[in-house]
This record gives sequence, structure tokens and C-alpha cells, in this order.
Amino acid sequence: MKTHIELNKANLLHNLKVFKETTRKKVMFVVKANAYGHGLDEVVEMSKGLPYIDYYAVDSLPEALLVKSKQQQKPILILGWSDRAELAEIIANGFETVIPSVEQLKLAGEIAKKTRRKALVHLKLETGTNRLGLEPEKVIRLLGNFPAPQFELRGIYSHFANIEDTTDPSFAQQQLALFNQVLKHVPAGKIIRHFSSSASSLLFPKTFFDIVRIGISAYGYWPSRQTHALYWEKNRRKIVFKPVLSWYAKVAQVKHIKKGSAIGYGLSYRTYNQVKIIVVPVGYYDGYARALSNISQVLVNGVKAPVRGRICMDMFMVDVSHIKNVAVGDRVVILGEENRERVNADTLAELAGTINYEILARINPLIPRLIV
Repeated sequence: MKTHIELNKANLLHNLKVFKETTRKKVMFVVKANAYGHGLDEVVEMSKGLPYIDYYAVDSLPEALLVKSKQQQKPILILGWSDRAELAEIIANGFETVIPSVEQLKLAGEIAKKTRRKALVHLKLETGTNRLGLEPEKVIRLLGNFPAPQFELRGIYSHFANIEDTTDPSFAQQQLALFNQVLKHVPAGKIIRHFSSSASSLLFPKTFFDIVRIGISAYGYWPSRQTHALYWEKNRRKIVFKPVLSWYAKVAQVKHIKKGSAIGYGLSYRTYNQVKIIVVPVGYYDGYARALSNISQVLVNGVKAPVRGRICMDMFMVDVSHIKNVAVGDRVVILGEENRERVNADTLAELAGTINYEILARINPLIPRLIV
């Protein structure tokens, strides 16, 4: 294989254990977006039988069907929007689904009544993110009409808008206050209340409620530097997250380039002296962002080496002049550790001007993934 990904099962278990021990609550494992780029099939396969997982959360019907094929016992919540045809199949399969609008609730009710099956629903409360979600007054009104015979109200939840990229929790506190106001209209102990993401599960116990939704940190990353800083300020103790994903490639070619030569498209890099470069058969099609051109590094034989020239669709070039005995077929670490050196999604995100979520989630799902 010219490139492949390895997924560390022990690291996934370690990260989930952190949240179980920190929150003492049930854990909803978020595996949407191809398990944050890690590979949904493989992540669900390696999570089978692991403790600390009480629920799975996905974005869509196809993701839910895949999880169900491997995990028959755990409930599955679909967080994303679904059209009529998808909603009918969701209800038929007994999946739990989010209701973000009155229109979606009516549609689910029509389908449930027609098929004589109950729609298992979670009401999505809009508290300040202003994407999918029901206004508080509409939720309060709806709660007065439950339980209707065609529905089973399984949960009520919301999502924080500004809890990761700030050390100021004031907006999150406003959202939480609004959520608590609505919860006064919910019979105690009757339905699952959930609000907490990875960041809030590390920082704010008042957000835990009945179950915590864990995404990015289950895969081994802090949600943001601000989250990490605020956690340290509040707790003065260390938590270690272990990245689950490592990404490898192989050296496709070794070339010796003369001084003053250009490398790659646009002639964006010129050599200052004679250099030795390698060609790595990975590009932006594979999810290695073009924004990393001329600024990122990889590990070659355990040594950091800089990317030279623009990232191409299916390959990029690296200066290995300082590394001896590099040969075709040698391992290149794109994400991971070797010889006490490390390249992780945080590093690449900072260079590319984005977040670690995007670096991981955009890795091509066709790249082979191996559980180790």
C-alpha cells in the first residue's frame, strides 16, 4: 500500500475511560463524519465490547445502518436532518432521531401513524448556535402535548456555540441557563437530558446532565488550546489524550535537484543549493490540505523533514537532504510518532489555519485503515 492509516484500539479505550472517570456519567460516543475521518466501519468494529460506551451518535441514516450492523445492543441517535424517505427508514429501524423543527415533528408523526410504529425522538433546543433547533417557547409548547401515541420522547438536548475557542464561558452559561429554564417543563427522570460536548465534559460539571456526548477527545485530541488552558487553570492536574489515528505513506522516488531548481506547480519553491528530495504519493485528494504547501513537515526514518513546493492532487515533495540512506519504500509518517518525534493534527491545523477536527475529518475514506 502506498498509504494507509492505523487505528489504535488501546488509545480509544484510554480516551473514553478518561471521560467515564471524569464525569461519572453515561457516554454517547459521537462517530459522525466517518468517525471524524478515522473510518466509521473500523471505529465501530474496534469499539465493540469496549466498556464506557452507552450510546452511539451519527449524522445520517447510512451511518446509523452501518453502526447497527455491528452494534446491535447500543441505542443509536441520528443528529442530522433527514428527508421523508430517510425518516421513514429511520422509524422502521427503531433509530432515535433529532427533531429540530415543528415541520419535522409533523412529518415524523405522519410516518409513524401510517406505519403504526413509534418515532423515537430527541427535541433539539435552540439556545444560541442558530443552526438546526427549536426555539424554547416551541419546545415548552410541544412538551405539553407529549406523550402523543405516535411518538416516544427519548431525549431533549442542545449544543454549545462558544465553549471551545474561548476562555470566557459567559455565553455558554447563558445557553445553559436557557436550557435549564426549559427543563423545568420536563418530568424528572422521564427522558434523557444531554448538552455536554468534549469541552464542557472537561470543564463544567453542571452541563453533564444524564449523558455526555464525546467526539473529538475520544479520538485523542483536546477540542482547542483554550479548552486545555482553562482545564489546567481550573484543575492543576494533567490529562493525557492519546491520538487514535496514525497516517503513513511510502517514499515513491528519491531525486537529487540542482541549486536554483523549482519544485512543484507554480514554481513556488526554488532550491538554494543542491538538495535531495523524495516524492510522497499522497495529496489533497487524500485529505492532505493544499494549504500545507511549503510549510508543513513529515517524519522520514524518524526525522522531521520539510514539505517543498505545492501539495499536488496525489503527491507532494519533501526535502530529505539532512537524512542519510533514504530509499524508495521507506516509511513516511504524515500523522503520528516515530523516534520520539511527532506530527499531529493540532500542528497541521495551526499551519493550515483551521482546526484539528477538519484535518482529521477530511482524510479520504478510501485510504485503507488497519486496527492495531
